Amino acid sequence: MLKHLMPSSVLTSIAILLLSMIQSSFAFSYTLEISESELQKKVSAMMPMTKKNVFMAVTVSDPKIDLIQQSNEIGVFTNIEVIALGNLKGSGRAHITGTLNYDAEKGEFFFRDPTIVSLEIDNVEKKFIPKIKEITQLTITKAMSAYPVYKFKDDNIKHKLAKAALKSVTVNDKKLLVELSAF
Repeated sequence: MLKHLMPSSVLTSIAILLLSMIQSSFAFSYTLEISESELQKKVSAMMPMTKKNVFMAVTVSDPKIDLIQQSNEIGVFTNIEVIALGNLKGSGRAHITGTLNYDAEKGEFFFRDPTIVSLEIDNVEKKFIPKIKEITQLTITKAMSAYPVYKFKDDNIKHKLAKAALKSVTVNDKKLLVELSAF
């Protein structure tokens, strides 16, 4: 019925236009590559982080980033210093892992669910380790969730277009590959 109302050239033009719109919607994705060294700079800028309460002060410093390909997570190895009442003083290491959370409105990436995988503190009785871990967990969760690990640049046209929905985050060859899509 449409064939009788419109010339075939118009129908062909409409078909080509529709196909190109469908194809462009599939093509409107952007993969951002964030190198381990870029992440290292961003996370290093967040530290040292210190959390104090009445009984104890915990400082997290000197992060070392490790992108974990098997789980598509970001690993962070840090130094920990603890000072508590009664001249309790210790230092050690922590291993933290987490993933990325994307705020499309702001075009910013944040650590999501940073979790202490291991914690070792020298010169501190084992009975104090759970409390130190709890305070350290609160410190990293608050700090790493508040400061962006990566932010799109407003002067970059690709970055402006990429402020869309997070499609996937994968780790490959010591790079974080973040795929964004408008649809």
